[in-house]
Amino acid sequence: MPRSHYVKARWTMAGVHAFITDSLQNIYQLADKIPPHQEEEFAFFVFCATQSIEHHHHLEETYVFPNLEPEFKTDVLDEHAAFAKGLHDLDNYAMAVMGVSQGKKYGQTVPDPSKTKEPYDGQKIKRLLETLAVPLFTHLQHEIGWLEPEKVRASGVPLSRFDEIDALIDQHIRNELVGLLFSSFSLSLPLSLMISPRVLTVSL
Repeated sequence: MPRSHYVKARWTMAGVHAFITDSLQNIYQLADKIPPHQEEEFAFFVFCATQSIEHHHHLEETYVFPNLEPEFKTDVLDEHAAFAKGLHDLDNYAMAVMGVSQGKKYGQTVPDPSKTKEPYDGQKIKRLLETLAVPLFTHLQHEIGWLEPEKVRASGVPLSRFDEIDALIDQHIRNELVGLLFSSFSLSLPLSLMISPRVLTVSL
């Protein structure tokens, strides 16, 4: 990992973006090849990916970019808004296939007997991905450009600000995610996806 905070910010962001890209690419390539007995499992894979993106953007909007201001400003909120509906539609369809509702935390599902499960449709998943792909991947490219180390350094953001951001995110993860990720197999899968986005493709 780079030692310079200015370099590390972009390096870390690029790693997260690689995870997002790999996850969505897997979903798109596999969506119409899922055998019937694995459709709900794959819907959960989709849900984990969308929840990971939403949580990543929550961290950006809550802890990262606001704390780089006023020295360093971006269009992050507008760009996230451009594909928010497409992401939520995909998220909601995955939950509908599983017949669940979202829990109080990111990545958590709650059984919902009042819901009638929707049939799995791989082509629908691909169409939903196509709807959000251009604004999402355009944003991912822009973000790496925003975080060019010399640009951030030239803005005057002090190094201490990065330590503050790291501390806030670490505390958030300790409070919100650690117990959730390890509480059961279904809730620990998002962590598995962070380690290996292709975790579910082995048996397909």
